[in-house]
Amino acid sequence: MQRARLPVDGLIVRGDYLTRSGVEGAAQLIDAGVDAIFAASDSMAVGALAELARRGVRVPDDIAVAGFDDVAEAAAADPPLTTMRQDTGLLGLEAAHTLFRLLGDPDAVPQRVILPTELIIRQSTVGSMDSRRTRKRHGTRT
Repeated sequence: MQRARLPVDGLIVRGDYLTRSGVEGAAQLIDAGVDAIFAASDSMAVGALAELARRGVRVPDDIAVAGFDDVAEAAAADPPLTTMRQDTGLLGLEAAHTLFRLLGDPDAVPQRVILPTELIIRQSTVGSMDSRRTRKRHGTRT
């Protein structure tokens, strides 16, 4: 958003990756007049969906919602949650490799590793116009 010179003041809300912080964050963002919410975890996004429903906000017609993780509750949410899927097994493997490399070489420098993700599009962003599950792959390993 900064690159596009769009204002971000009041549009970034910190959370703890749990449902409750999604509820609290959504309340702040609704009051700020947003038309979309991207949460750093599906649990927070599910909390946001709950707060939107409590306030009578239509998802995705009034506010679209997306999360990150693709946990089981994402597909079961109402409406089903658009999310970024990550391979948690690969994430753990890369973390272990990095840890062992750093422990084995005191002069080693941390490296940036970008793992692939997959966009899972569901009704929380596209609504009933397109109920198909659409996938788009993102990311490379460096």
